[in-house]
Amino acid sequence: MNIKKHFDWGLIVLFCILFLTIFYLSGAYLPLENIFYDLRFKIRSPKKTLEKIVIIKIDEESLNAFGRWPWDRKILAKVVENLYNAGAKIVALDILFPEKSNETSDKELANALAKGNSIVASHFETTYENILLNGSIQQVCVEKLILPIPQIQNVAKVGFTNVEPDKDGVVRKITLQRECEGQLIYSFDYIIYKNYVDRDIKNLPEQIYINYYGPQEYFDKKSGSIISTFIRYSIVNIYNNIIPPSWIKDKIVLIGSTATGTYDHYPTPYASSYPGIEIHATIIENLLTNTYCKKKFTKLQFLAIIILMMCFLGFVFYITGAVLSVILILLLVFCYYFLTYFLFAKFYTIVEFIPIALGVVLLGFGSILYKLLFAQKEKKIIKKAFSKYINPYIMEELLKNPKGTLSTLGGQKKEITVAFADIRGFTTIAEHLPAEEVVKFLNECFSVLSNIIFKYNGTIDKYIGDCIMFFWNAPVEQPDHPYIAVNCVIEMFYALDRFVESYRLLSNFEVKMGAGINTGEVVVGNIGSANYMTYTVVGDTVNVASRLQDLTKEFSTPIIISEYTNARLNNRIPTVSLGKVKLRGREQEIEIFKIKL
Repeated sequence: MNIKKHFDWGLIVLFCILFLTIFYLSGAYLPLENIFYDLRFKIRSPKKTLEKIVIIKIDEESLNAFGRWPWDRKILAKVVENLYNAGAKIVALDILFPEKSNETSDKELANALAKGNSIVASHFETTYENILLNGSIQQVCVEKLILPIPQIQNVAKVGFTNVEPDKDGVVRKITLQRECEGQLIYSFDYIIYKNYVDRDIKNLPEQIYINYYGPQEYFDKKSGSIISTFIRYSIVNIYNNIIPPSWIKDKIVLIGSTATGTYDHYPTPYASSYPGIEIHATIIENLLTNTYCKKKFTKLQFLAIIILMMCFLGFVFYITGAVLSVILILLLVFCYYFLTYFLFAKFYTIVEFIPIALGVVLLGFGSILYKLLFAQKEKKIIKKAFSKYINPYIMEELLKNPKGTLSTLGGQKKEITVAFADIRGFTTIAEHLPAEEVVKFLNECFSVLSNIIFKYNGTIDKYIGDCIMFFWNAPVEQPDHPYIAVNCVIEMFYALDRFVESYRLLSNFEVKMGAGINTGEVVVGNIGSANYMTYTVVGDTVNVASRLQDLTKEFSTPIIISEYTNARLNNRIPTVSLGKVKLRGREQEIEIFKIKL
């Protein structure tokens, strides 16, 4: 049974591993994973930036001042020139200039950009083109890089500004470099970072996870004021040159839209609408401080961890009880999420939560369900195997309390009523009938008598040849057990007569029953070895009942009871005293009674 149990649980663990592997490799866990990933940002308080980055925002105030977008490029030219005059180290425009405007304005903007370390935006755009394929014209999806006009390319560096939201629309990661027509193209943020540090960058990943520092604005409890994550000035103030140069000097200056209603807004873990220019500022800050988030393990490495974890937890949950398993599930899931949060907050390391947490839940509740089902299966096996041999009361007691006194060695003192019933005349039958007929007769005879014993909730101890030993008041309490026992034996006597009559034995075959009944204290419990034990009763009370059964032959009466049993009948059943007798093995005499039938 144990080997089968181990094997079944091993199959369940294997199934959980296969399910989790498919679930993980397919990416089906990602929507839920993203929720718990974003939660880490919300648990962590907003972080202060280095204030090396300044955002010049195209906001509602500037739109009111200069009119609807796009503006004349002379306005941007003056803004860029004022920024360089104030000492800006880098001026980066998150603005596309794919087409020419008027020649004068384009020239002024180019001249302004040429005065310093300028960076402008490019953009990968997906279009459909008609091409000749297999003799027919077909539409093919083509990705093109939209660059600024040549005048601007000649004086400024260019980086792509594409952001790639996840399926739920939230921007969590950014690509820093990608290949286009055999050439490596760098992102807007990477170009700004590289030019600011003014050195070659090595070992920078192709893609990073953005470590957001907070929403655009948040309430700081310490200062009791509203704080902006990044320094922001309206472009109107730069155009009018009313910002002190010290506020701009040696800064990275980003120019981009923050106006509500523009298309350059995206959901982030902190906000449902976050300006693209602030996302770029965040990425640049990440690169400058080396605080961008990164995954610790590759997919295959993490899958190996999942499998090892499942094997270990499979053993843990197998030896853990149901209640403890629930506590363990909650504890492991909580502690593991805390670990992933700690690695994220302290080391900017991303370790996925859902696959491991799901594995814990699957195995934990799987083990609970398995144990419940297996327990039910074991109960069915016990009922099927022992219902023919032991009283249903013992069986139910054992199933209710499998670790109690019924399943372990030992016993207790208890008053019971015990009876021995012997089938008389069986020896003669055995001498004249074939062995098969003898066994058939005895089995049917015992079945009739046993059914009556079970009807009166008695417990059959054992069959001794053609004799049955049975008792009451253990393991279940039966207060009026002497009266119940005597009634049961009387019914057995009449039932045997009816059975013998229906069996139509030969006239010279006479089958009768003799029974002895006694009430007293015994030791009741499991007796035997650790590997094999039987639930039985032992003591002088049992010996007396056996001797009384023998006396039924001497007194030619079918049922004899002891004075102890008779005293408990309270005259409810007619009895006749047979006097006092001295039983073999006992010095003290005992009064015995026969039952009037």
